[in-house]
Amino acid sequence: MYKLMNTAIIEWQEKTNIYTLHIKYPTLLAIDVSTKIFLNGEWFHLAKSEMIYLCAEKIVTLKKADHQVVHLYIVSFQKYNLAEENDDELIYYVDHEKLPAHGSIAGIETLSYRAVTLFQELVGKSEACERYIYAKQNYFLEELLHLFIQALKPYKEKDELIMREALVYINRYYDQNLNRPQLAKLMGFNTSYFSRLFQQQIGRSFSNHLTRVRIDKAKMYLLSTDDTLNEIARKVGYTDGLYLSRKFKQIVGVSPSEYRQRPKPRRIVAFQYSGDLLALGIQPIAAPFTPWEVSPLIHQELGSAIDIEQGIHQLEKIEVDLIIAPEYLYYWPGKLEKLEQIAPVVVLPWNQLDRLEEVQLIGKIIGREAEANGWIEHYQSLTHIAATKLKSGLQVNVGLYEVWEDYTICIWNTTARATYNLYNGLRLTPHPRIQQEVLAVNSHLYIDEEVLADYAADVMFVVLPEDYYNDFSEKLLKRKAWSQLQDDPSRKIIPIRLNEFWCNDGLALEKQLYIMLEKLLTS
Repeated sequence: MYKLMNTAIIEWQEKTNIYTLHIKYPTLLAIDVSTKIFLNGEWFHLAKSEMIYLCAEKIVTLKKADHQVVHLYIVSFQKYNLAEENDDELIYYVDHEKLPAHGSIAGIETLSYRAVTLFQELVGKSEACERYIYAKQNYFLEELLHLFIQALKPYKEKDELIMREALVYINRYYDQNLNRPQLAKLMGFNTSYFSRLFQQQIGRSFSNHLTRVRIDKAKMYLLSTDDTLNEIARKVGYTDGLYLSRKFKQIVGVSPSEYRQRPKPRRIVAFQYSGDLLALGIQPIAAPFTPWEVSPLIHQELGSAIDIEQGIHQLEKIEVDLIIAPEYLYYWPGKLEKLEQIAPVVVLPWNQLDRLEEVQLIGKIIGREAEANGWIEHYQSLTHIAATKLKSGLQVNVGLYEVWEDYTICIWNTTARATYNLYNGLRLTPHPRIQQEVLAVNSHLYIDEEVLADYAADVMFVVLPEDYYNDFSEKLLKRKAWSQLQDDPSRKIIPIRLNEFWCNDGLALEKQLYIMLEKLLTS
């Protein structure tokens, strides 16, 4: 567990060439002007683009040129490990064993843009810490340290992480004027190295990958809207429809108009989205049956669908009209290209859309818009009746929390773990902190268990892995934070299975609604 101890911005005036820092706690230091730093008996150059780790109880000397004003940006922290847990207290001890070596430096070549942003976030808010949440500061700190340590690892491992960050950025901003030098700079690389690395890690050049993403988005818009080609071109980052048309035919093999006029698919393979297809009355002919891709709650409805978790080679033996894939498959070099050798592929946003909007989008793509609207009306009717029943006897606030083994609690937004049922479906009242820090900003929140009480609703759905679910009272309720919450007679803690709630698409969401409703009514 990490705890933020102090942040500071120190102005090193021009009249003093030597500055001495007394380091009390483990510290990350950055500067805005390149200087020299004396470490382990030697002077080293510290560039303004670098971040350095300094061990606790050290004295560090810095030297700058004449007439320079330098700002030192400092984030100090403490690292603890749990030593003992009993009914009354948790005992932690200070543990610096796995922290980096004194003087470890991460530079622009390896330090991610996200790490720099987190560092600025912590330092920038230090003077107004009362307005910011203790748990969020420590969450930012933990993520920053993770990224800093990753930046010190072997280049191959660091490069893979940064390339994933680059792909996320492209997925989000594909419709803007993206270029290779701009993204290379954001990721902390020079342009030529970034180009080589992108090709090695992703299996495509940057320009080819950006084109791939834009054409995939164009496919989605062609099948789900009546937009003109010029309108679609602007949505995916091109200036006009003529250019999009040439690119589209070059890559897909048919013109956009021919693609739009293809017969609607019926034999569909789903990587994710199986619950959406079932809600539309379509049984996918194949899907991976892992709980993070298909909820066990809908396995029975999948009937004779082929489980392709063991490999996509099984698809070569059957007739496939369409493969629906989430955009995270961009992270697997060559995966989409292999799928395209079997059947046409449509790549969709993942964990971004409103749960009902996702059903509607897929309904438009496969020509079952009426069925999508029918299922949405069915779902809304169910939730309306249930909400009316609950409102008469449930004047409390509600939250959903996922427990991780490292004592982290994840509070999900409405795209995950059927949280949508609580707030959008049943229209229950969230805890005020959840409303402010999760739902209002549409972002997941990660907190340490020791501050759980600040977010604890009157009714708490707790998502647990199978071993914790089966031994709920022993493995969870005996931990101090949870036992204190359980002691409050006005609070209800309701365990639910992670495997059943991992995916929450379409029919799975509906089945999860029944489970949640039953638990609410019986509680």
